[in-house]
Amino acid sequence: MVRNLVGRLFRVLGEGQGRRARGRQGNSSLTTIGTEFRSSSHDAMMIRLETPRLTLMALTAQQMRWQRDDFTRLEQALGLAASGQRLEDELQPIVSRAISHIRRRPHHARWHCQWAAVLKDERRIIGSLAFKGPPDRDYAVEIGYGFDPFYHNRGLATEAVTEMVRWALSEEGVEAVIAETANMNVASMRVLQKVGFVITSATQRYLYWKVSG
Repeated sequence: MVRNLVGRLFRVLGEGQGRRARGRQGNSSLTTIGTEFRSSSHDAMMIRLETPRLTLMALTAQQMRWQRDDFTRLEQALGLAASGQRLEDELQPIVSRAISHIRRRPHHARWHCQWAAVLKDERRIIGSLAFKGPPDRDYAVEIGYGFDPFYHNRGLATEAVTEMVRWALSEEGVEAVIAETANMNVASMRVLQKVGFVITSATQRYLYWKVSG
């Protein structure tokens, strides 16, 4: 049986909070591409970020429904080869909750959606990233991420997180990106350190990180 890729990729790093933004303009190199979906405002745009080896795609609400219910249809919509993957049962509520947030707050879709990390050479989803909501009262957004273990130790997670952080810090109302890792998750710690995060606090089980613009 092929183990679900997304199940291996996406790991929630803490819970989102209520957010509010403060005006601060920044420049972003993101590419905004026209969408196939016009049924509602939160389906009207897909953001795509490019790194040397990866394309990072912000999934629309419709694409997230396919991610949850028909992964092959998602791959087809993104122009990728079918892999036979499916979303694991325990991750379906996470995706459903994100869709619900987008439905209620379409203007914050980019902060609630999941982002697919596609390896350009293979045209394959190898990772998943997400923010936990729009900027909080400290003007910070929280990031979570996970990558297929087969692609570890190649710098791909660092490449993706670096670009996501760069983009987030260029957005209005964002002055910092935060993250949470388990104390024993050495691989994730190394990624954050390479991106420039520093530890701000710790408990017996978790480390809390921050990088500022």
